[in-house]
Amino acid sequence: MKKLLLLARGDGRQLLGLHGQSLLRDLPFPVIVFVDNANAHYVDVAAIGVERELVRWSNLADVRARVERHHAAAPLLGIAVLDEKTVDFAAELREALGLPGMHQAASRRFRDKLTMKALLGAAGLRVPAHVRCDDPAAVKALLVAHQRLVIKPIDGLGSRDVVFIDSAHALAMWFAQQPRTAQYEAEEYIDGVLYHLNAVVCDGKPVLTACAIYLPGMANIDFASGAPFVSVLVTDTELDARLRAFSDRVIAVLGMRNGVTHLECFVKADNEIVFCETAARPGGGGIALMIEAQFAVNFARALLLLEGGRGDLIRPEHDGGRVAGLIGFRHPDTVFVKRIAARERFSEEWIRHVHLPVGPGAFVVAATHCTDFIGLLIFSSRNRTEFEQKRVDLYRRFYAELETEPA
Repeated sequence: MKKLLLLARGDGRQLLGLHGQSLLRDLPFPVIVFVDNANAHYVDVAAIGVERELVRWSNLADVRARVERHHAAAPLLGIAVLDEKTVDFAAELREALGLPGMHQAASRRFRDKLTMKALLGAAGLRVPAHVRCDDPAAVKALLVAHQRLVIKPIDGLGSRDVVFIDSAHALAMWFAQQPRTAQYEAEEYIDGVLYHLNAVVCDGKPVLTACAIYLPGMANIDFASGAPFVSVLVTDTELDARLRAFSDRVIAVLGMRNGVTHLECFVKADNEIVFCETAARPGGGGIALMIEAQFAVNFARALLLLEGGRGDLIRPEHDGGRVAGLIGFRHPDTVFVKRIAARERFSEEWIRHVHLPVGPGAFVVAATHCTDFIGLLIFSSRNRTEFEQKRVDLYRRFYAELETEPA
């Protein structure tokens, strides 16, 4: 039987489901997992049909040679990746080896922010006005037209290196400090609430779309302030339908056949939906676990099934009486942890997942990424009102027992 190759770059916890179960168990095909030494323990080598091979992601030439050797010895079923940084690399490999799945032209539509917005704008979807930053005059004109800009890497992720510009002086400072302007884009600042739309796509059709809000002030971009990362699935049926329709159009225009998406968009005060960006991988920061809590589908496992040609095994279930959400705790400073809440403090049945990666004595670096968590909770509520009550309670409970000292 042909084997699926999984390039498991990044946090190995993405190979675990809501209840800590290995997502590699009981797959309908064998899988070879390329993983680095730091994350090797997350690969369940005791599972039938699972092989593990240690690699160094800093040496992609060696990784490529190993993939080619495997394929020459026994043709691969396909190549799967869960990490944004590996999407383009996997597309190159598939194309070179003649494997199914996303090739380079397709991956570019989900990695290059200028490309995706150009295609979607031409198709009539609302996208922010934008320009590449290697044209300073165009960027200055964009600032004059919109008064506030967002500058970010064209192929970035996780809100890294995102800058907000609201004056000519701030823009001049950015240009003076950034030598690689061609790698960045500037776009109009959209005054709206940020949502994320997560779809499983099989044979070009979405079989599940989970829409959720990032709570204002507690979104992916707010890590520097130390605010928690908070998201909850949309409960407004009319808005949910509009968001799912928007996601469907993006998928159709960008041409995904089999895969998963993590799309971000704004909903303005007048209810206009404005595209932000999209990616061809599961959402991070507990988003996949939140969706699993609601629909019994883990997006990482769904992606493995899709890359292995078994999307027919993805069967969403909807817990209509509950709404799932998450809270990820972040710290704005580099500190030592003196005291922190124990897992037993979050033992209620409605708390579906608890991840507390640091303990007393731990050294914590200031958050530089949207999912740099010192704690993550996935929990269910009956409605949005109860979600808000539980969110506040969990926040107070966590910080009541957190004591740190400067490093």
